[in-house]
Amino acid sequence: MEKPEMLPETLAWSQNLTTASAAAVKTEGFCKMEKPEMLPETLDWSQNQTTAAAAVKEEFDYKELCEVKRYYPHGYHGVDRRGRPVYIERLGKLDVEGLMKVTTLERYVLYQTQQYEKTIKVRFPACSAAANKHINRSIAILDVQAVSFKSFTSPVQKVLLQLRKVFNDNYPETLSEMVIVNASPGFKLLWNVIKCFLDPHTVSKIQVIGSKYQSKLLELVDKNELPDFLGGSCCCRNEGGCLNSDRGPWKHTSVAYTGE
Repeated sequence: MEKPEMLPETLAWSQNLTTASAAAVKTEGFCKMEKPEMLPETLDWSQNQTTAAAAVKEEFDYKELCEVKRYYPHGYHGVDRRGRPVYIERLGKLDVEGLMKVTTLERYVLYQTQQYEKTIKVRFPACSAAANKHINRSIAILDVQAVSFKSFTSPVQKVLLQLRKVFNDNYPETLSEMVIVNASPGFKLLWNVIKCFLDPHTVSKIQVIGSKYQSKLLELVDKNELPDFLGGSCCCRNEGGCLNSDRGPWKHTSVAYTGE
């Protein structure tokens, strides 16, 4: 089909959609295409990510995390009905200008790399032990309330592109499925363009729903495990809210799963 005028920016956004979930689909899911103008700088930067990731172990102290979550609410919260970790992002509340006042892009990416490592080395084994079965994938819920095409400014794209590169290079296929909720009519139109450039395998992992999403989420996650702002009954009052709690089996067990 002919490329619409907004395509270059849309393509850049579509490449980072799965990371905005901070969890994503495999690299092969993206169709081959010409790199957006902003990508060469991203690729130059990302060549150092293997070295950077090796340096991010437990000793990386992200002291500004509480402030960061004010401007980009996100976090792991509980497990789904199959025992998989649930990752949640409220993309509609992302404030890049505020975010960059309390952290740097480099430190934020290092923090996310640390979280990917923790999921593989701590969350998955703990969930496997709790469920008594092997678990090596998570699910993601992306809340896009108030998100429109105009939301994806150059600074937003830069942040998300960096995260996508790190994830797709190092942590492919750790996502089982993603549910995008609170999608406006404008967002759905944008999604119809984006998915034309994604592999069908990728598209099959992502479901886009408007404001009537509660029944779908409750199919996946028990009400007690789901935050109240998504239709659940959990609020984690004693821990500053659900997205600050890091609630899950990984907080309560040190037993590793030993099954096949």
